[in-house]
Amino acid sequence: MRSYEDQVAAALEALPADVRSAALDDLRAALLDGATEADLGSPAEYASHVLDAFARSTDPADGEGDVFGVPFETRGPTDPAVRSRIWAPADPHILVPRMFGLGWTINLGAVAVRLGLLRPDDWDDESLDQVDPRLLTALRYAPVAWAAAAVVIGVQTWRRGEPVPTSWDGRGRPKAWSTPSAALLNSAISAGFAAWGTRATTGDDRMIRPALGAAGASLACAMAVLTSRSAKHPDENVPVPALLAVAAAVLPGHIALPVAVALRKRGHRW
Repeated sequence: MRSYEDQVAAALEALPADVRSAALDDLRAALLDGATEADLGSPAEYASHVLDAFARSTDPADGEGDVFGVPFETRGPTDPAVRSRIWAPADPHILVPRMFGLGWTINLGAVAVRLGLLRPDDWDDESLDQVDPRLLTALRYAPVAWAAAAVVIGVQTWRRGEPVPTSWDGRGRPKAWSTPSAALLNSAISAGFAAWGTRATTGDDRMIRPALGAAGASLACAMAVLTSRSAKHPDENVPVPALLAVAAAVLPGHIALPVAVALRKRGHRW
């Protein structure tokens, strides 16, 4: 009986040789990282995802466009090709179409290149293979820690049985309130990001998906902290910018760590 990899390779025969080779390299990396058929789907399903991604990459108009010069995207961050925009060193554009809706987001790869931290050709499909799998596993499950904190804070706030704020003014004071159960909303959002961010994936997405999951989970955790503090001390100003800044630093930090390790392993300085 043919192996999983051989079955996928046979299903990808129609792809160009370089694309097929890169896809199989990503699959091998995922299998070495511990991914199973339960994580990746059957060989036919996995190959179908690869073929769909290739079709989208050759048809850039699928799901994206612009309105009076402002780009829009309808596929969202659940599409690997869309979320890969946040780390694309080979793309010189710092501002790229955002992952969903109208507007732009930041290409952290282009920022690193502009700052002289790496060259566009320093990064390829094998770069993350230089990183200790244990580090990638730790980063993969980091969103769970943020979600756990959000759940603990949310449950404690809910158990107090007091109304909780749902919006704040410019000074960080509550201006709208809801029932105690609303305190659990941020916990649920954070848990959802954690569940999504820990799913097995391949290639650079081993770094990108957990980073986005951690960013979302940490933002929801920050909102849980804000909700709890404001509910307990409604007359005090809450440092909203500081809380949001912590969450904002999670995404670049999550990407910078494995990138720095990978480049040092390859003899480059970060």
